[in-house]
Amino acid sequence: MNKIEWVHWPDPKAVTNGMANLEKFSRLYLQRKEKYPEYSPINDAIAVAYEIEEKGYAKVENFLSLEVIDAIDRKTQEILNDSDHPYNQGKISQTDAKNSKPYIQVLQPLVSVPEIHDFVFNDFIIDIAGAYLDCFPGFGTCNLRKSFVNNLPEEGTQLYHVDPNSPRFLKFFVYLNDVDMDGGPFCYVEGSHKKKFEVNGTNWNTQYRWPTDPINQMYGEENVKYLTAKKGDLLVADTNGWHRGIKPKSNDRTMLTLDYVCHDEDFDQSRRFQFRREDYDRLNDRHKQLCDFLKLV
Repeated sequence: MNKIEWVHWPDPKAVTNGMANLEKFSRLYLQRKEKYPEYSPINDAIAVAYEIEEKGYAKVENFLSLEVIDAIDRKTQEILNDSDHPYNQGKISQTDAKNSKPYIQVLQPLVSVPEIHDFVFNDFIIDIAGAYLDCFPGFGTCNLRKSFVNNLPEEGTQLYHVDPNSPRFLKFFVYLNDVDMDGGPFCYVEGSHKKKFEVNGTNWNTQYRWPTDPINQMYGEENVKYLTAKKGDLLVADTNGWHRGIKPKSNDRTMLTLDYVCHDEDFDQSRRFQFRREDYDRLNDRHKQLCDFLKLV
């Protein structure tokens, strides 16, 4: 391989879209910090945030309610089994999609699967995000997706990529079933949230998807982590690092992801996810602050 030149956060060359995004992030981060100046996360959450700062990811075992996970899974399967359901994004049932799609997903999970609110507004999750972002976080977007075992080639999020949502944000992953190495675990390149590359003057940011071999070779196989987990474990990552979802080999994988930010994702208010006004009105003041980047409907 040709010589690699490394660039590190907060060098603009290490940030998606370079200086433009870094400047917007810095301004909006300071606004968020000034808006909630009294915020202070708990020490246990700070410890998890330090781990993420070092490695780019963390795992909290046996943290989530299995009862809530099962309730989320039941509602998810109900939606994805019905091709006519208004919140079935692909308008295709699981049976029809299994051999023709890499995955299908639920639209607007905050509205369509309110059972996820138990995790969205979990104070420990909020404080992990707040400790990492160094300000009271806002909830950004979420994803509720089922990935299939089939013979389709790897594509989309199954290829290495860096999320463009923000130069610094956190994504939480909740498996709705146990995920071993054959179940399609989340794969993360340790330390890559702070370290990007140029090869012969070509910056990593010149393309969005990257094949497996060059990324593994540049960062070293020892830094490629396959985050298997039991149902009930919580995974967290700064997805400014290289990551991908491994294609399931033996069992389909259903996964919820929750994003926490200090500004609108992609700096774009039109991307705001929907949240029912009646659900918002029932929240306490702290949790209402989490909704600053949501669209009340």
